[in-house]
Amino acid sequence: MFKYDTNAIRRFFTVIRLFVNIALAFYTLRFKKYLHRPGWLQTKREELYISQARLFRETAVRMGGLLIKLGQFVSTRVDLLPGSSIRELSGLQDEVQAVEFKAIESIICSELERPWQEIYSHLDAIPVAAASLGQVHFGILMDGGEVAVKVMRPGIEELITIDLKAIKQVVKFIKVFTDWKKFIDLDAIYQEFEETLRDELDYIKEGHNAETIATNSKEDQDLLIPQIVWEYTRTRVLTMEYMRGIKITNYEEIEAAGINRKKLAAHLLSIYVRQILIDGFYHADPHPGNLFVTDQGKLIMVDFGMVGAISLELRTELIHMVKAIVRRDYNTVVEYLMRLGFIHYGADKNTITRAVSLFLDHTLGDAQAISDTDINRFLQDLEQLLYEQPFQVPARFTFLGRALGTLYGICVGLDSNINFLQVARPYVDEMLGDGGGLFQVIKEKAEAWGTAFIEVPPLLERVLQKAERGDLVLRIPQQEINRHMSNNTRSIKALTWAVAFGFTLLTAAYLRVNQFHTESCWGFALAGIFLLLVLSNSKTRSDRRRAPHPPVIVKRDK
Repeated sequence: MFKYDTNAIRRFFTVIRLFVNIALAFYTLRFKKYLHRPGWLQTKREELYISQARLFRETAVRMGGLLIKLGQFVSTRVDLLPGSSIRELSGLQDEVQAVEFKAIESIICSELERPWQEIYSHLDAIPVAAASLGQVHFGILMDGGEVAVKVMRPGIEELITIDLKAIKQVVKFIKVFTDWKKFIDLDAIYQEFEETLRDELDYIKEGHNAETIATNSKEDQDLLIPQIVWEYTRTRVLTMEYMRGIKITNYEEIEAAGINRKKLAAHLLSIYVRQILIDGFYHADPHPGNLFVTDQGKLIMVDFGMVGAISLELRTELIHMVKAIVRRDYNTVVEYLMRLGFIHYGADKNTITRAVSLFLDHTLGDAQAISDTDINRFLQDLEQLLYEQPFQVPARFTFLGRALGTLYGICVGLDSNINFLQVARPYVDEMLGDGGGLFQVIKEKAEAWGTAFIEVPPLLERVLQKAERGDLVLRIPQQEINRHMSNNTRSIKALTWAVAFGFTLLTAAYLRVNQFHTESCWGFALAGIFLLLVLSNSKTRSDRRRAPHPPVIVKRDK
């Protein structure tokens, strides 16, 4: 059992303090903005995105462990942070400090129970790659075979234990001081993250993961998976075939080798479509350090410590949802999002459908011309979708979403004009056994008409019955009215805090005059807090938060 010492306690609180400092840096902006000229807030926020990302990166590099992996995860999610923060954090992909070779030698000898010189005729002291949990050294076996030897960092298990406990406390703070738990099951995500991380600390599991994906991909001659040398593989040492290639984000070398970047992006996307939807077992960490390209244009995939599995039932749901996306049947897409747990039943389906349709059209490519008015409506719908609709992220999709987000960035980097729907369509048709052509179109339209003939008469009957009873309701958007009501609510709150401020200030002054110095100091401090609340509630809500409110329900009288 791990025993906490002074260094462990210091590390725990250092991680906590890092997240608290970053949160406070952004939170205090809402008060500081009243002391500066207009435009200061935007400039300061942009500066903070850079400075706080740099603070996180420097702390992660210095401390190592889980912080590096967390930073690497965020650096691949261009949808979470602006480009300035991403550029700061992207250095974590290549900035991990290597462990001294003596410590590596000790682990190899301990795991393999003999000196490494009896196994490898040569082993480079300088690592080929250094990651947050381990590092890779080039070696040559006694028979002349070139291998990559992956060795776990000494003491990494203890560091991970400390960091996980600190992250768990951060999750508790988030649940208390924010409303994120309404949208994300933080406890389930943390549990899944911990389990996945623990699996990464077992190189025997990683070896079996690599063999599983290699077996599933054996028909793809352009995807290479290193073979595992089981004789020299243990829990903390993994020996595998060494493969040479170009880093997938090294675009200059890829083009110099005469490799077609568009075909490469399409091939990479097709690999993941097949792994996720057909095999149900996928490589969940496709960052640029784990993907390489040979001079012949073949893809090399390494590092299978983080993988994901999808049940047959869930895979079937995803396949049908992808098929609906390919057909641009966004009503059906929203239905599947509800069934999969992303959207609660009872949400405003029309609003969500509009937002999803425009979002997918722009994200996946091949969109029809959309006017500026439609874009503005889309942004409003998306704002409402995120802030006012019952939308959440199921825990079981956390790492799948991470993998797809990373994959999206890599594919767009290789081919900025990639059409995700066009690439995915053949595989979806193959999975569902669709023959395509005119017959398939007629079949789908017939199914839609058949469903309509069955569902419309009962629906019409229910509508007429409600109209007859006077229970028919109309959903009328009252965006401006709701906005004014919201402003009035904020004004009432501001007035309440103003009264509290005035009363507290007078009370503190009275205590001061009557020589109650300690009590008066507390009173002035409380008055200061009330003043900040007055200013906060008096400020008009920013345009970014002005999402349209849900429609007002108006009842029709008899």
